[in-house]
Amino acid sequence: MHQYNAESFVSLAHAHRIAEEICRRSEVFCQSIDLAGADKLLTFEDARAILRPVEAGLRMRVEGQNLVVFCGVRTLLQGQLSALAIVQVRAIEWEPAGHVPFRTDGATP
Repeated sequence: MHQYNAESFVSLAHAHRIAEEICRRSEVFCQSIDLAGADKLLTFEDARAILRPVEAGLRMRVEGQNLVVFCGVRTLLQGQLSALAIVQVRAIEWEPAGHVPFRTDGATP
């Protein structure tokens, strides 16, 4: 179980393609990149990220044991996303997340 958990949703077109490119550009920093259905799982030292393309955009989740690595992975994702899409980094809002990834409680972005 990870001590730090945060999720974000970014509304954008072509989310699947953007997620693929984020993985490609981030592979030098990752220990591994795996697939679980539509999810892209990026494993880092003491942290992991999940990218889930959905019809309306891209859901991102970062989980980490170490606060510095956790914040670094979030910054990496934000930087890659802002380089690939017309998204201002300030527009990406990270919300504290529970233990269940992307739990929506009936809401769908």
